[in-house]
Amino acid sequence: MRVTRPVVRQFKARFLPEIARHVRAGGHAVVWESPTRARLVFPAPKKGDEGDLALWSLLDLGKSRWTTIKSGALLGLGTSPVPRDCLEIVRHRAERDSIHHGPKRTVDFDCLACGACCKDNEVVLDDADVERFRQGGRPDLARPPYTRKKDGTLYLRLLKSKDCRHLESDNKCAIYALRPGACSSFPVASEPCLFSREEELGVIDGATAVI
Repeated sequence: MRVTRPVVRQFKARFLPEIARHVRAGGHAVVWESPTRARLVFPAPKKGDEGDLALWSLLDLGKSRWTTIKSGALLGLGTSPVPRDCLEIVRHRAERDSIHHGPKRTVDFDCLACGACCKDNEVVLDDADVERFRQGGRPDLARPPYTRKKDGTLYLRLLKSKDCRHLESDNKCAIYALRPGACSSFPVASEPCLFSREEELGVIDGATAVI
């Protein structure tokens, strides 16, 4: 699968024209307002597009809301403060991408040679998932040993190895046709995807010295 992803650059806040050029061309910017305060600037996510890579760059930081900038050089772009405990995460993104030229990068991904997102990943099941299992003739998939409950929320149960119990040895999903919505909507080349590849496989799309 060939995917074009944004390249992350970091800037000091005073470089507004450079930030605007990079983001309007499709990149993401980490804008440092001080050594301990930063914000992301990105193309505003498209409404209803759950695979938007800018949205997933926020979700990876535990955020889902952003502001559209109303004036100035960054008019119309999206922005969100970076949580203080995530400053190293966004710095890592920019350092990883420092070897790439331009605001975007086209990458070939082979999910069947990867499977990283199916390892040590928490997948929440909702009512639509349970109903999909039922209609597919596998209502058992919503019960132990395939699931666990925590604080009233239903999760896929992982093996002791931390792999999803539906991940087969060839990296195919044993329940692919019925897989949870969280799995089918997980976008290739998103920041969570890139992070999983680094953590689980040691595969880094960028500078390797940042690990």
